[in-house]
This record gives sequence, C-alpha cells and structure tokens, in this order.
Amino acid sequence: MKDTRRWSLALLGAVIGLLLLVGGPESTQAQSVKEFLLVTGEWQWKAKPDEAPVADRNRGSVNVMTRYTYDPGFLVVSKGDTVVLTIHNLKGDHHIVDVPAFGINEVKIVRGEERKFTFKADKAGVFKIDCKNHVSPEKEGPMIAYLLVLDR
Repeated sequence: MKDTRRWSLALLGAVIGLLLLVGGPESTQAQSVKEFLLVTGEWQWKAKPDEAPVADRNRGSVNVMTRYTYDPGFLVVSKGDTVVLTIHNLKGDHHIVDVPAFGINEVKIVRGEERKFTFKADKAGVFKIDCKNHVSPEKEGPMIAYLLVLDR
C-alpha cells in the first residue's frame, strides 16, 4: 500500500513538474475555455471456477470485485480558465456528482445521460470530482477524479 502511494505521489509530482516546465511560471498564457468529457466506468473482476478468491480492502476474501471510476481521472487547467465539464454516465444506474469547490452539489446523472457543467476555475489547488454513491470500498469506490488548477 505504501509503495502504491509513493508511486502515485511520484507520478503526480512528475506531471506537475512537466506542466511547469512546458508553461513555466513566467508564462503569460491567456485565460481560455477548457473542455473535458468524463465518462463513468465500471471495472469488474470475477474469479474463474478454479481460481482462489482475492482480498478486497475492507471486505476480506471475495470472488467478485467491482469498482466505478471516472475516465480520465485527472484534469489540469489554469486559474481563471472557464471549464466546461461534460459527464456521460455509461455504467451504473446513476451517479451523484459533487464538485462543491465550484458549485456543483450532488447532481444526479442517470445511465445514458450526459450533463454539462460550466464554471470559472477561480482558485488554485487540487479539487475532487466525487460520486457520492461510490464513496468507499464497500460501495465499489471511491469514485473520484481530480481537477488541478494551476496558479498562473
């Protein structure tokens, strides 16, 4: 688990470093509109008849494991950009999208539906795009994407 965290942090650091290298802190890029399409995904593993169960976090040994995700799971914009975020629910009965930092509060999106949200990235930092019905391993989650807003 610690190795996974270290790799995740190293990857995040590399991405941020590359972004800063390309744009540079002195970059005077104009504010722009950034459009993203996030789709909901469902990953499932099922043991074959002669295969041993696997450990699923807090649930112990299981023969079936499901996880819900957003794809892509990481978005990058600059402070001041207008973000157009379209979320298309392809998997799961419904998802409850929550991005409180930018005024998207527990919006239900049913299977097959596509919802568009537009907001100004007016603060820098890393912000979660959560699904409120997949918040823990017991609920096939966590289902989270991240929005990195660079302070330029």
